[in-house]
Amino acid sequence: MKFKAFQLPLTFLIICIISVAVPSAVFADAHESEGKMAPEDEMAEEKPGVSGWFQVDVDSLGTYFLVGANHPIGGEGVSIASNIYVNDHLGEFDLGVSLPAVKTESVSLDLVPMLGIGFDYTGADGPDALFPQFFAFLNAPNIYFFHWTIGTVSTIFDDTATNELYNRSFLTYSLNDTIAIGPQVESVFVFADELDKPLKLNFGGRINIGYGKANILGIYVGYETKKAEGETGLTGRMNFTRFW
Repeated sequence: MKFKAFQLPLTFLIICIISVAVPSAVFADAHESEGKMAPEDEMAEEKPGVSGWFQVDVDSLGTYFLVGANHPIGGEGVSIASNIYVNDHLGEFDLGVSLPAVKTESVSLDLVPMLGIGFDYTGADGPDALFPQFFAFLNAPNIYFFHWTIGTVSTIFDDTATNELYNRSFLTYSLNDTIAIGPQVESVFVFADELDKPLKLNFGGRINIGYGKANILGIYVGYETKKAEGETGLTGRMNFTRFW
């Protein structure tokens, strides 16, 4: 049975959480900006504003777009993280919190747990999946490490669907101000009893090229271990990211 009895209450609960969290972050930003012209505030340290990013990717899923932002909510670097994912008729909204685990003059480590909800807009049937996920970002002199784990939980909306767990990690070393290179590995585990090989793995190399201030072109070329007969296994991804 596709439409379960708890689908509407669950959807309503998620929308309520998102509706409360996002306006709260926006209100906090607006409240912090009040009274900027007051004399006692003119010498105060400038408070952080909302930072954002835009990314377009091309890979085996097609061409898709991502837009996200961090909304500061405290003086210790904690912020509300939000983003959307758009791929043709598919849409996803993610909401979480960015936590500065390590913050020194030369090294920073940010941990970002998030929860997303996805929709297939080809039909008027509500959400079709939940996406619990976790990000880690490490910045050090000449070193950048990125990790992403995301689960696709579809069976709570459709008991004929399958659930998946995806991981992506890469480590780059900056050769100069423009080019950074390093290894990357990705995996997908499909929770389906009928599959002989539920794990897909690909690995290879990545290059990030600076396209001016706050712009990065990323190219990943990898080898897919689970491939069809006659395929070379060569795969990869291209993306362009803009930060502000």
